[in-house]
Amino acid sequence: AQIGSSGYAAQIGSSGDAAQIGSSGRYAKIGSSGDDARITVENANNVVACVGKRGRIKAPVGTWCTLAEYGEWDGAGYPCVCVKSFQIDGETYKADTWYALSGGEITEVDE
Repeated sequence: AQIGSSGYAAQIGSSGDAAQIGSSGRYAKIGSSGDDARITVENANNVVACVGKRGRIKAPVGTWCTLAEYGEWDGAGYPCVCVKSFQIDGETYKADTWYALSGGEITEVDE
């Protein structure tokens, strides 16, 4: 799935594998639960969640982000082992940089 939104206070979501979501509206709220999802946010003061396996987020300063990490196949599925939220502050977490959750830590990753 590929979804885009540029409206003021837009709210969108996607649950398809390899989803790509973008928002340029102020105060947008977007989320994705699809595997390998990538979320890009362009305006500050947003809240985004990317909770699928191997999800990645890139956002400007002021954005709150939530990522999930999954374990190995247990016969019934891939159990979620960690969920973390963080704010892009420009120092610890840089603007316009891709982040993922790995080993329980928020890490910089390639696109």
